Amino acid sequence: MQYEEFLELIEGRRTHRAIKPDPIPDELVDKLLEAARWAPTGFNMQPVELLVVRDLELRRALKRTVDDYKNDDFFALEATREPWQGSPWSIATHGRWDSPLAPVDIVVMGDTRRRVGLPMAARYSRQKGDSIFESSLANAFLYIWLAAHSLGLAAQPVSAVKYPKVQGLVKDLLGLPDFIYVYDIFLVGYRAEETGPSAKLMRPLAEMVHRDRAADDEFLGEVELRKQIVKLRAGNVARHVEADKLNG
Repeated sequence: MQYEEFLELIEGRRTHRAIKPDPIPDELVDKLLEAARWAPTGFNMQPVELLVVRDLELRRALKRTVDDYKNDDFFALEATREPWQGSPWSIATHGRWDSPLAPVDIVVMGDTRRRVGLPMAARYSRQKGDSIFESSLANAFLYIWLAAHSLGLAAQPVSAVKYPKVQGLVKDLLGLPDFIYVYDIFLVGYRAEETGPSAKLMRPLAEMVHRDRAADDEFLGEVELRKQIVKLRAGNVARHVEADKLNG
């Protein structure tokens, strides 16, 4: 693959929150799993574990768990957001944020016992050990996402699973042992959208890159930063609303 092809791939990746319920073949799912297998991990400890959920009742139960959190705890906490960011997100202003019932859920997990193979300096530094472990799972997560996009599939992460309440309920639903950490869940299926990737507001490269040193005046000032944050949040809400329409 040439750089131009790679750049085209990553520029076209999106979070597809509208997913068709139509089943997808095992061979496509296997390709996603194989991509995750090759993701780099810290000191090659390979802590990644992958759980494919096709059972309808389990998928419904996972969806209820996540949706209940997003529409109760999530919005309750959003009500405390700083006033300069505008009206807080709520069910009253933005509607329910329900996940689609995708045909396949891929649970990206980590076996915490594999941390014992890390160098002793990392084992005895909680922060360093956590960083290596999380980065390893993040790499597998991203490989799945890019692989799904390359295959024309929709992939929506369910990052709410990282919150203690959701983590505990999901682990109970799936019968997972205590030493397993659930990093994220991908909802995978065919895209409900018929159009190409939507426009995405991206920061200019010149604003992000610094050379050798980075003094205070090389970063956005507080006023400009706040304006940009408001724009980015508004675009995210718009994508959620559009997905809700497609999901019915």
